[in-house]
Amino acid sequence: MVNNDELSVLADPMFEQYFLVSPEKLTLLYEAAGIRPDDAVLEVGAGAGTVARNMPPCKSLTVVELDPRLIETLRREVPHATVIQGDALRLVRELPYDVLIGNLPNVVTEELVDVLPELPFRTAVLAAGQRTDFDRLRGTFDVNEVTTISGSDFTPPQPSVSRIVRLGRRVAGQRHTA
Repeated sequence: MVNNDELSVLADPMFEQYFLVSPEKLTLLYEAAGIRPDDAVLEVGAGAGTVARNMPPCKSLTVVELDPRLIETLRREVPHATVIQGDALRLVRELPYDVLIGNLPNVVTEELVDVLPELPFRTAVLAAGQRTDFDRLRGTFDVNEVTTISGSDFTPPQPSVSRIVRLGRRVAGQRHTA
């Protein structure tokens, strides 16, 4: 398993690469995702595999990372996953999955939020900046902030505060919940 010193070397803060390592926050993320044994799970912005390596049991796990420097680390850290080097915004439209997990740079998360209503998933759990606006999605999804994440929750420490947000697809006729 990659240690925090190795993670710090792998991360490129210029590209907003901060790897979530807090056991408490990872547990909250997994619980929010509600992963079932028969689910196909897609993680975009997989980084060095800190989220994927302890993912709850599922039918299949696919991890996507744009940075080619991290692909071998992902293959080593998450040997049970299908590892794809590529553009998350393209691949979320092409790959099959029930649960989407995202820990992308904020600017990419903003673009992902724009396409979420057209994607066929049950649940998404995303790391997002404080300014990311999920209100426009409330007609399609139940949107819940799970927790905030910052600083020492990451290696290297993230300089800003983010949040983990859960989006559950609303069933037709379901009443809106805040």
